[in-house]
Amino acid sequence: MTAVAGERDSLPSGSSAHPTVDSVLFTWLVSSASPAKVLMLAAPIVAAAIWALLSPPVVLSREMTWDLLFNLAGAWHLHLGHVAHVDFHEPVGQLNFLLTEAGFRLVGVGPRAFLVGAVLMAVALFAAAASVAWRRLPPLPAAIFVVFVCLLALMPRNVGDKPDAYTFAMSYNRYGWSCISVLFLILFLPPRPRRWGDAVDIAVAAGLLATMFYLKMTYFLVGLAALPVAAVVCTHIRGAPRSWCAFGIGAFALALAPINRPYWADLFAAADAGQMREGLTDYFNNFLQHGGEYAPYFAALAVALWMWRRQDIPLRLPVAAGFILIAGAVLLSQNAQVHGLPAAIVIAFLFYAALRDRQPRYGGSTGLLLALLIFPLLLIGTAMASLAGYYSTASHQRLRTLEGTNLRGLGVPSGPPGLLAAFAGFRPDYRLLNRARAASPRYELTSSEYVETLLDGVALLGKEHGRYGHIVVLDQVNPFPFMLGLTPPRGGSLWWGPDAPKRAPEAIFAEADCVLIPKFSTYGLWTQQALDWYGPYLRQQFPFRSESENWILLSRGSTVPKTDDKPPPTLEELSASKVATQLLP
Repeated sequence: MTAVAGERDSLPSGSSAHPTVDSVLFTWLVSSASPAKVLMLAAPIVAAAIWALLSPPVVLSREMTWDLLFNLAGAWHLHLGHVAHVDFHEPVGQLNFLLTEAGFRLVGVGPRAFLVGAVLMAVALFAAAASVAWRRLPPLPAAIFVVFVCLLALMPRNVGDKPDAYTFAMSYNRYGWSCISVLFLILFLPPRPRRWGDAVDIAVAAGLLATMFYLKMTYFLVGLAALPVAAVVCTHIRGAPRSWCAFGIGAFALALAPINRPYWADLFAAADAGQMREGLTDYFNNFLQHGGEYAPYFAALAVALWMWRRQDIPLRLPVAAGFILIAGAVLLSQNAQVHGLPAAIVIAFLFYAALRDRQPRYGGSTGLLLALLIFPLLLIGTAMASLAGYYSTASHQRLRTLEGTNLRGLGVPSGPPGLLAAFAGFRPDYRLLNRARAASPRYELTSSEYVETLLDGVALLGKEHGRYGHIVVLDQVNPFPFMLGLTPPRGGSLWWGPDAPKRAPEAIFAEADCVLIPKFSTYGLWTQQALDWYGPYLRQQFPFRSESENWILLSRGSTVPKTDDKPPPTLEELSASKVATQLLP
């Protein structure tokens, strides 16, 4: 009923007034690819993207700077020999931190190490995507697929965000989308027969699945679920049953290995605490809001079913399209992104291969093939625009930088000064309300305000930060050990929030010498909840020591100096009058 992709490598039938143009189009759009052709097209674009990311003098973070510091804090734990899911707890896998830790070793401790980790991931993805795409697609679409996968990992924004929302938050999701896209291409698009071809495919698929396991569990589970679906409808999977069965057994062995039990414990603890997103209302609202974005994919599924009924294509294509859409929706439901299904672009390449094999039936026209490439090219263009804007902003715009700590080299946009100070001091200012409403940031603090609080925290600790070497912060992230080059305390969660597992205070504060409470939290609801949970313990173990414009410093009772006969304020008094999170709705 259908030919395997790549079987027909002859010129399409029909005469043409431009045989040279036809020959060029055939070479790049229809004929079999070679690794050299794919590298020639893809490598310069990916290299330019890497250059745009690494060449600016600072690492620019316009939004969610605390999420970048979350990554740096996790890498700092590993750099000091701590064990993920044992010494610190986090339901996300440790590979994201290992990449940054490798950056520490290559370029030194600092924010730039994160970019080096992203480049290492992009290089690995380039090798994986190129090794499978050239055997399945003609040169141009193969190169486009490779570039798409790499730029998805390199772009300085989240999937679904505006191109200029420069944030390196949740990079594991971008890496996961890239990995699952390559795995879908392997499983649902038959390759041209090559010696050792099956072995290469299985090795790459195994590497991708292991990578997703240690990035984020949802991508691993979706990848594992794709294998039996592909085994039912794809002849190239059924043609090597022993090898692919061994692949599946190996995936289960990895998941059940004793070394990964602490990882599973953190996952189950997070699920019990409510971190697994189960509510459908927001999800469907977001889907309806961006319905036009998903319409082409559902149209593609309908066309695939129609072509299958006409016996133009095998059942593999509509089944693959349907599974990719469902799998993408499942992944999206567990991600902190509003919209976007990057992996669904694989459907366009599946259609491309099907139409390429049937060019004579459709009159030898390359128009349909070129039209299908518009979808990945638009995503590539968006990623390139984001990288170009990042390079321009980070290279030429005046930014606020942090010197004197391990955050040197980080740049954030400069914001109008004094707003936090006005709230902290409760000074009468008739312009205060207007200033607070002049900008509408997506988060409770802008990056500039967050950096301002960090610098104030460092100043509060002052010369005593060595004495208080183990610092706990009642905010989403604890960046101070990394900033000051100190050993972070063990036993707590790397990322805290209202839906984080509630851990015993004896575990969280066992190694703590001091506790910093933000007056302006990145997530006020969590800081308030932490005070409710741990207030009695802190009152007994960590009396008030000092405060600044943005922070309250508590330290263990044995280290509190006696300054006067007046008793220090209690935690309740501080919470009632000072901690700004109490004032948040």
